[in-house]
Amino acid sequence: MYHYEECGLSNVWLQDGYKIEEDELYGELVSISSVNNLHNTIGLYLINEKPELSGEEIRFLRKELNLSQKNLAGLIGVNESSVRNWETDRGDMSKPADRFLRALYKEHVHGGGELKEMIEKLNHQERVHASDSISFSYSHNRSWKHNEREAR
Repeated sequence: MYHYEECGLSNVWLQDGYKIEEDELYGELVSISSVNNLHNTIGLYLINEKPELSGEEIRFLRKELNLSQKNLAGLIGVNESSVRNWETDRGDMSKPADRFLRALYKEHVHGGGELKEMIEKLNHQERVHASDSISFSYSHNRSWKHNEREAR
């Protein structure tokens, strides 16, 4: 078995799917089959099977999502220091934040992107002052739609 610490998790062991070779210049070289698929499998195991995520597991998921601590904090709506504390086991992640991270990762693996887009849009709306009045129109195909122009 191979102790796969390169993924950033200290408790991952591979039974097979890897090859170890000795190189005269670099020493032991390890090649792993389908690393992206392996990481997706690890991540899905974490979000579906682990009732509580450790700091290194939170960091693994964040990195797999290709997000900085600052970007993840922005999506969740917390301070960057909160994410840093979660990843170093100096603070507990709230249940809503935990669920959001799991949902975001699941969407990442299975495709889509609607959840992340919606959260980014909501975060943007918090920074933009919206008008008090909104306008809708009824079209000839018998459906309603929002008008981008403000009602007067």
